[in-house]
Amino acid sequence: MRSYLFLSLISGMMMSSCNNAANKNLQLQEEVIAVHDSIMPKMGALVRDNLKVGLLLTKMDSLKQANPTLDTAQEKNKLLKLQSQLTQANEEMTDWMHDFEPTQADKKSEEVASYLKGELAKIRALKDKFAIAESESHALLSKYK
Repeated sequence: MRSYLFLSLISGMMMSSCNNAANKNLQLQEEVIAVHDSIMPKMGALVRDNLKVGLLLTKMDSLKQANPTLDTAQEKNKLLKLQSQLTQANEEMTDWMHDFEPTQADKKSEEVASYLKGELAKIRALKDKFAIAESESHALLSKYK
């Protein structure tokens, strides 16, 4: 009877531990998805801004005629830098979404936790990159509206 009680207690603790780890992993996954979901609405704006930058780059002569004091070489460099930032942010997000594997059923709980922590760090870095690109885009493109 005592050994039965002891085994029941041990198995209950193990199941509780597994459930706790699974809950933590579920929370981690939900956090990863929440950060992803906060970035997604910004992708469209970054693509539109990138198109605007491309259009401005093709119209440097017209911009110079409209504003003779404009340093077109400097402006072109700013626009090219912004275009690169916007493209890179968009491509990295697309790559992250393609590579992210939400189903980790064949892995141990510790492996899943490690994977999700890594993905959380990646998606948070992408969120920061999007915020910077969005801010710089707004600052540069606002004078062309």
